[in-house]
Amino acid sequence: MFNYMKYEIKGTYKYIAGVLALVLILITGLYIYGDRAAEGSFGGGLFVALSVMILFGTTLVTFFYIVGSFRKELYEDRGYLTFTLPLKGIQIVGAKLVVALLWFFLLGIIVALYNLVMMLSFTPFELNLSDLISGITSFISVREIILGIIITIFSGVNILVLIYFSMTLGKITFRNKRIGGLWFVIFLVLSGILAFGQLRIETLLPFYIDFDTFKVVTNAVMNPEFYVEYGNNGLDTRVSGGYPLNIAGTLYNIVITVALFLGAGYLIEKKIDL
Repeated sequence: MFNYMKYEIKGTYKYIAGVLALVLILITGLYIYGDRAAEGSFGGGLFVALSVMILFGTTLVTFFYIVGSFRKELYEDRGYLTFTLPLKGIQIVGAKLVVALLWFFLLGIIVALYNLVMMLSFTPFELNLSDLISGITSFISVREIILGIIITIFSGVNILVLIYFSMTLGKITFRNKRIGGLWFVIFLVLSGILAFGQLRIETLLPFYIDFDTFKVVTNAVMNPEFYVEYGNNGLDTRVSGGYPLNIAGTLYNIVITVALFLGAGYLIEKKIDL
């Protein structure tokens, strides 16, 4: 499995390096020409607008390029080699998943750090890193930042596994290469069904974990900052500034993600007909 991951990295690193170089150049240009755009310069404003559009397009294309690596195994000749390797289906899916997460994580970290360096360099007033960190933590706690990172990683895993499962199911359902793109329709349908199921479960079981107090709370009104807390004296209405996590909805997502991962592995191992 690790050798297969190394093969995947070798096959994609040149594209990732090229995208990263383009993104860093565009970010540099955005900071340099940002002042001109603010002062009403047509050239500066045009450059900023085009750069933002290119960055968005590059992000989208990179995402589909990375996840498209899995589709190539299903619909192109390289699949004959991959599926004859002494690997189980879940190992193939797991390797693709780890490499995809690795690239997304690496790109995100480098771009975030580069933005930080550029912001400290181009800020018109003196700003040091400690002041910036203290300013951020005054609005959001370290605990909430860590929780946000964990949720972001899990959401990424959930989306990737759903995409891989949709591609595999599309290959089995529509064997013609020319209509292989219908996996996206399957992805949209499954996303809608799973999202509806999560909504129903969270509606039936509206119990949340408040990470400010690590207590179980329930929604009292539509405003997410108001909750009814289960305390020793019964129900206690209060205001919370934290980010509650629905317990049933979270468990539902975990179970679904694991099931889709195992399902994709099973279909690759038992149902794929090259």
